[in-house]
Amino acid sequence: MIGRLSASVQQLNNDRLLHDVSSQVQTTLMSIRGGESKFELETTLDSKYIQSAIGYFNNLRVPAAVLMSIVMKEMYQLQSSPSSSMRKWDREHRVDKSKRWRTLRYTYLLLMVLSFCLEVHTIFVATQVLTQLATAQSVIPHEIDLGDKDMVGGLFKMRATKDAHQSMIDFLISNFEFEYATVRLHFVTGLLSFTVAQALRVRYALRKYKELSLSGMCCLLCVASSMMAYTNANTITYGGYLGLLRRQLWLSFKFLTTRIHAGPLSAVTALLAVLCLTFAIKGMFSPEFEYFEDDLVEEVKRTWRNR
Repeated sequence: MIGRLSASVQQLNNDRLLHDVSSQVQTTLMSIRGGESKFELETTLDSKYIQSAIGYFNNLRVPAAVLMSIVMKEMYQLQSSPSSSMRKWDREHRVDKSKRWRTLRYTYLLLMVLSFCLEVHTIFVATQVLTQLATAQSVIPHEIDLGDKDMVGGLFKMRATKDAHQSMIDFLISNFEFEYATVRLHFVTGLLSFTVAQALRVRYALRKYKELSLSGMCCLLCVASSMMAYTNANTITYGGYLGLLRRQLWLSFKFLTTRIHAGPLSAVTALLAVLCLTFAIKGMFSPEFEYFEDDLVEEVKRTWRNR
């Protein structure tokens, strides 16, 4: 028994001695190499930020895809003919000839189209960024001055800065600010457009019961307003939704203007965006619903003739 105890004590002393020797050797090697370099530390941190960024863009891409599928299915719901039970009521109350109700139905369609486009673009940009992050293999130290053609990690270029990234958001703003601002703005705006469109749909679906339809519409608008309030109160960067909108528009302008000489697609994209806004504003202030008045006049004439 005493022999076993002595052997255990001897083994414990040997382990401690081995640990002390290993620590001294490691310290000696670190002193010879000059210790852990700043580049190695930043490489480790940036690798962690890359993994966090992959999770961030995935967490936006998945709900955007779900919302896009819902929008695609429900986009043209208000453009179909009403049910037989509502058709008589619509004729009696001139709903089928009303400019207000037709404007509501078309506004619903345009909001759903806007939501669909924004969510599709969110999925596309997030997927492209994920591809770039997945192919990243190394990080060039910030002290090295990067040229326009220097690529890092295979597909993306680190910004030339002497400060280490403090967080994942700092890492994204330094390297993927356009993509980060785009997916944030487009996802939130698409969700808001979808919510407002559903408010209009409730108003139209329950048009026979005015108070109930207004109650449902106000409920959905309350949700949209609360989302905006929460976004502005708990903003991470850019100072709220309007600040994010201004920053994304500026980044989009810079993105298109810096690539205007690389090909015609940047100019075509800018032209289509301007045309989209122009026609939307013209249609908002002067909707082309005059033919409904002509149809109403013809219907009145036929009624008098039959009498």
